[in-house]
Amino acid sequence: MCKWHLFILLMFVSALITMASNLKGKQERQIPVIVSVEVKPEIVKSGEAVPLTITVSNGLSSSIYHLTFSLTSNDWNGETYNISLVDIYRDDNTDNLYLARPKMSVPVTVSGPARQEIKAGEKLEIQTDARKWKLRDGWLPGQYRATVRVDNLEVDKYSTLSVLSEPIEFEIK
Repeated sequence: MCKWHLFILLMFVSALITMASNLKGKQERQIPVIVSVEVKPEIVKSGEAVPLTITVSNGLSSSIYHLTFSLTSNDWNGETYNISLVDIYRDDNTDNLYLARPKMSVPVTVSGPARQEIKAGEKLEIQTDARKWKLRDGWLPGQYRATVRVDNLEVDKYSTLSVLSEPIEFEIK
């Protein structure tokens, strides 16, 4: 093997080691738009609402927009537009329980969704009930882990974001 081949091979191995070490650590956000979720209270009685407060924080230098019918829970699920519970686990089960998103029945008097502005450095809160999403076997008592995604956050006329939350935990008794 010539010196150049050996040099190229060493450079390739060095690049692989660097990439592997970067993947081991916690990955940092590349875009400072953060979705956080809170369930209050963290212990919910079986059959009662599982109140989710979803907060979208804009760390960009300009406004972004969330397209929705509502920011609070309503009987026709308008607040669930562009919101998804993508991962839902109960107890130590590793099977995702998610079955279906809430059906939205927009009243004929509502012309369409509104763009909610989130100015640079500000936050937007959305209130909903996690039980609107259907789960395999339903919302049974147990310890839950869930991840929420906010879709189609408009950054500009060329770009939209879908942002995942950190997993949240809550219990149904």
